[in-house]
Amino acid sequence: MGKLYTLDGKLLTETPEIRVGEKIYPVDNRKKTVTKILDAATSATKNTSADVIDRCLELALGKPAAKELNEMDLPFPAYMQLFTLVISAATGEKPQDVEQRFQDPAE
Repeated sequence: MGKLYTLDGKLLTETPEIRVGEKIYPVDNRKKTVTKILDAATSATKNTSADVIDRCLELALGKPAAKELNEMDLPFPAYMQLFTLVISAATGEKPQDVEQRFQDPAE
């Protein structure tokens, strides 16, 4: 996907993307989707963090891409970094701001 321009050269839409290995995944950054992602990430009272991350990746990247990434069986720290990058791409926030937003207050 990437950037889409009108005939007069104006940027029409820009889809953020993340790269994992050699593969590029577009991130859905529409308001409706980002709201669902943030709701899922912040209302994680009954779910494990891995369940929440799976749900957020599915919302942001789509089911096929989320399944593909899950099948890579990444080390958990890499999986957490992937979550941070996807949220950052969807919201436009810097990765360190995303990490701070979702940091455990007990830490």
